[in-house]
Amino acid sequence: MFQRVCAAVFLFTSTILASAQAPSAPGKPLPPGPTQAKVKAACTSCHNTSRITGQHLTRKQWSDQLDKMEGLGAVIPDADRNAFLNYLTKNFGPGKGAAKDAAKPAAKKSGSAAD
Repeated sequence: MFQRVCAAVFLFTSTILASAQAPSAPGKPLPPGPTQAKVKAACTSCHNTSRITGQHLTRKQWSDQLDKMEGLGAVIPDADRNAFLNYLTKNFGPGKGAAKDAAKPAAKKSGSAAD
């Protein structure tokens, strides 16, 4: 019984650690802007920039993310919060992701009559 519990705890812990994103892993560079350095400093202490660049959220959603990250220990000064939201929404808002996705050509389906 004890060995099964230990094995389960080991497996669970290993899975959690393996899925965690290393902050030192390279990510996509953040776009230039007056708040870039502060966003990078606050956000990359726990994860790489791909966590930011891969999302395209509304201002409200970014605000919720900042709240969540502050709850996990990120330091976002109240005086900088609006600037953070402006930077994130401008560079990683919903329109940014949609524009990139719309520009991509549709993938061909193999085996169709058009092939």
